[in-house]
Amino acid sequence: MNQVRIFGIGSPSGDDQAGWLTVDALLAGGVKAGDELVIEKLDRPGAGLIALLDNASWVILVDAMQSGGQPGWIQRYGVNDWPAYCQGLSSHGFGVLNALSLARELGSLPPRLDLYGIEIGCALQGENPCAEVWSSTRKLADIIADELWFISQAWPAAADSGDDSNPTFHKTIIRK
Repeated sequence: MNQVRIFGIGSPSGDDQAGWLTVDALLAGGVKAGDELVIEKLDRPGAGLIALLDNASWVILVDAMQSGGQPGWIQRYGVNDWPAYCQGLSSHGFGVLNALSLARELGSLPPRLDLYGIEIGCALQGENPCAEVWSSTRKLADIIADELWFISQAWPAAADSGDDSNPTFHKTIIRK
């Protein structure tokens, strides 16, 4: 159970592609998936997300969010933060927070789970993402890549610890 999984959640609708674009930027930036690092795009997984959490030591989820903020803002939620986000991170029927809440009740959450939301504006089918969201997905990919590298170099066991008392695991707000 040493596997790290990164899931970009989205749809082909305008800014809702934020999770997918973050995955694309990670891969374009040289982060390589393999046996210990799974990187995937998910199209509104609903309750199916729960099975994807199994046997992972660390899961990073990236999804679009609409909280009334400026498009492109990035919000990070640690395991202790996401239940309090009552507006939800997804416009999908059974969203990410629904799946995570159910996974928590089933005892299926990984030891470490980082949830990133990228504030979006328009999510119309066939539209391209706005420039602010596009830019933020590349910025978030850099942040995730740096953290993956840092943890693999400095604290190889940190990804398995699930230690939410470490300041790097707490909620941060990153503004463009």
